[in-house]
Amino acid sequence: MARGHGRILTSIWEDGDFLDLEPVEQRLYLFLISQPNLNHAGLLDLTLRRWARKARGLTSADLEKLLQTLDARRFVVMDEDTEELLIRSFIRNDGVWRMPKVMGAAVSGALEISSKRLQQALLAEMSRIPLDELNDEPAKLRNGSQGPSIRRQIEDHMLVLQNAFGGPTRNPPRGGSGTPSATPSGTPSDTPDEGGPKGSTRGRAPLYVRAAPAPAPTPAPNPSPIQEGSVAEEAGQSELVIVSDADFVGAAEAAPIEPAAVSTQTIVGEWLDRCAKRPPSQTVGQTSKQIKKLVEDGIDPDDIRRGLAKWMAKGSAPSAIPSFVNEAMNAAPSASGNVVHLQTGQTLTGTDAKVAGWAALAAQLAAEDSEDSA
Repeated sequence: MARGHGRILTSIWEDGDFLDLEPVEQRLYLFLISQPNLNHAGLLDLTLRRWARKARGLTSADLEKLLQTLDARRFVVMDEDTEELLIRSFIRNDGVWRMPKVMGAAVSGALEISSKRLQQALLAEMSRIPLDELNDEPAKLRNGSQGPSIRRQIEDHMLVLQNAFGGPTRNPPRGGSGTPSATPSGTPSDTPDEGGPKGSTRGRAPLYVRAAPAPAPTPAPNPSPIQEGSVAEEAGQSELVIVSDADFVGAAEAAPIEPAAVSTQTIVGEWLDRCAKRPPSQTVGQTSKQIKKLVEDGIDPDDIRRGLAKWMAKGSAPSAIPSFVNEAMNAAPSASGNVVHLQTGQTLTGTDAKVAGWAALAAQLAAEDSEDSA
């Protein structure tokens, strides 16, 4: 489902880095933010010819030069080899990191990245998310039980991405400069100078250093249903919403919810855990795309897991995953179900059973292959 709006904080017009751009470069940045196929990770396919047709007299060569400028100024990260473009600070600017469901959608979108350069840029952005600002209290679910806190859910999503891209385990420092002036800023400046007129569009505090709490903004009528927990709301900044965000893809309430269905990143994370060595990034991306399509088709997660086990045992290309899933979901059910019996008479159920079941099934198929080749 295509996005129906682009979110732009009005404080962007007080940001020095953005104001230093030429008018045509500013327009291009706003153009990229409002693209309907922009996913929650800030990823776009690099389609120069298609974009050039959106403005009279603009050529692909002109557009490429403009994008190179935005890349050099760290507003975007571009890879012409993989034909991908990342709006670098999109996750932080759009408030994605505050909402577990939307963050999950962002991770699913990020797993499609093939470019190593874009992957590392996004991992660097993840390290700058101020987790301290997230609620660390156990969530109260609608059924009365307690679930993981918002912070824990966001951390889990980030861990999936770090494992997929081979990033280091997060160990945030607690100090640092208040304004990262030594490093060229990105989309736009991360922090305003002290005494500046307004907060920046890229974040209100430096790396893991919480800003002093600002006075609560005066309540005012909200002309559009802005998502609860966005950066703009938290900072008391006004924002411009292009078109309408009523159809915002993956929008989630900040209030705790009941556990959602198994997501793409959950299955991808399970698959990566079962790999003896981390697969190449291209393989991770291709596999993630296949799993995402199966999840979107409504295929039962357990059927996907069983199909992946068959696929892993055969060592086929990621494009063959749907065939293995189809084989798994239409096979005769096992008499033992998803319970693995141990020698002691104990049994595994639920997630433990699925984990053990994957390993057992893969080993069984590998043994069958050995017998066939003997």
